[in-house]
Amino acid sequence: MRKLLVNLAFRLWFKRLWRAMPSVSRVRARFLLADRAASLGRRSVPFQRKEIGGVPVEWIGAGEASGGAVIYLHGGGFVLRAPRTDRRFCREMAARSGLPVVLVPYRLAPEYPYPHGFNDCFNVYEGLIRAGVAPQRIVIVGHSAGATHALALLMRARQCGVPQPAAAVVLSAPTDMTAQSPSIAANARRDVMLGPNIWPWAQQLYAGAVPPEHPELSPLFGDWSGLAPISFHVSDAELLLDDSRRAAEKARASGTEVRLSVWKGLPHNFYFLDFLPESREFMGQMLGFIAAMLARAK
Repeated sequence: MRKLLVNLAFRLWFKRLWRAMPSVSRVRARFLLADRAASLGRRSVPFQRKEIGGVPVEWIGAGEASGGAVIYLHGGGFVLRAPRTDRRFCREMAARSGLPVVLVPYRLAPEYPYPHGFNDCFNVYEGLIRAGVAPQRIVIVGHSAGATHALALLMRARQCGVPQPAAAVVLSAPTDMTAQSPSIAANARRDVMLGPNIWPWAQQLYAGAVPPEHPELSPLFGDWSGLAPISFHVSDAELLLDDSRRAAEKARASGTEVRLSVWKGLPHNFYFLDFLPESREFMGQMLGFIAAMLARAK
């Protein structure tokens, strides 16, 4: 019943946005209102403001990063973030993993199109390493647009000779901005949050004149060899289903260790809905994967 009510609410609140090409201000207002509504009755999450690699970040969880850290790259279609929801998600990761979580509020389009936001993400990763955190003790977690950044970060690190992190966890990753995945048409009705218009919208606002097949916009078209282990999560009801499937297949064929979890009948943002049993199950799976990957470095 909870899943049915959530899907109905998402369809009414979010899906309608994508009947056309909405303005940035309208999308931001809709998501920020949902973020505030979901935070009613909840305590605000304490965090420290720090600067890593020249980028302002939010440090969530007690302790230093000498024993490791999680870098969290938020979603939001490259143009927005839901700060309260992000912080709650990161607080749970920090509390249950025992690791501090570095939440990166990277610069957003259209004010800062590609590559500004992505550069922020990469600079934080490099900055942590320069600060003395061993790369094999760092895990990258990204959701939606942040998952695109996470995958592109692995590829740029390899290209630049920067060591790979212990692993990456990517949640509902857009890997093909050219919109060629079959699930875009197959799940056009089933997806209760996104519509096909989001691709030309993101191309216009974030990619600009850069070809959408550029690997840092569409990691699917990049080189997947020599990357850290990657755990993909996605719902079978999402437009993005085949973005994850195709990427996982390509990574596996390139010799990269891959896990793919496909969840049933859930919305794009189910990971943050902690009242759903599937969300709690997902969190357990993700934390188990992170612990297993970090254990390899001991």
